[in-house]
Amino acid sequence: MWTNRLLSVGLLLGGAVVLTSCAEQPQQPGAPGEQPPGYVELRPMPESPGPLPDELSPHVVPPDELLEDLSLPPVTTEMMAALDEVRAAAGGSPDFGDPEISTDRTRITVRWYGPVPAAVQQVVDAHAAGDFVMVVEQVPFRPGDLQAEAQRLIREHPGVVNAVGPRPAGDGIDVMISEQAVADAGGLDQAVADAGILSEFPLFPSAGSVVPA
Repeated sequence: MWTNRLLSVGLLLGGAVVLTSCAEQPQQPGAPGEQPPGYVELRPMPESPGPLPDELSPHVVPPDELLEDLSLPPVTTEMMAALDEVRAAAGGSPDFGDPEISTDRTRITVRWYGPVPAAVQQVVDAHAAGDFVMVVEQVPFRPGDLQAEAQRLIREHPGVVNAVGPRPAGDGIDVMISEQAVADAGGLDQAVADAGILSEFPLFPSAGSVVPA
């Protein structure tokens, strides 16, 4: 019986020695720069992670602005349904501007250029009373023309115009100029002039950069 036990122990110890010797064998070299299969390199974590790259940095909302947004009444499903109705009635017309919901959620302003079609007016009249009202506001320029001009400006001035778009009131185009271009020119107006940014519509330039959402 003891002989069998000693034999078993010897086999176990021998197996352990064999496994240990196999583990201590050096890795066979492969192609230069090539890691062997299953290779994992463990590195210690830094004590304090560095900042995120600029393109990954989150957009920080100022505390006052965040508190103001939280204090506003929510947009109701009825208001969203009314917006869908007026968009459907507009049918993609270039005369239709961006509608706006008032901060107190009591009014939807439908912006339009020129005579209002009967289908759009019918939706507006259907929401003339209730928890909120819908009204039409005439704009000085056709929204579709402003949108086309905005696309031209950003296409023809890459690297200088960071963002552009029709103003909600339909009175012109907001143009965001690169902060670097403004610094190089010594001022916002000079940067616009140096880049030759001209339009038949009123331009409202500002300096800034687009922050990824």
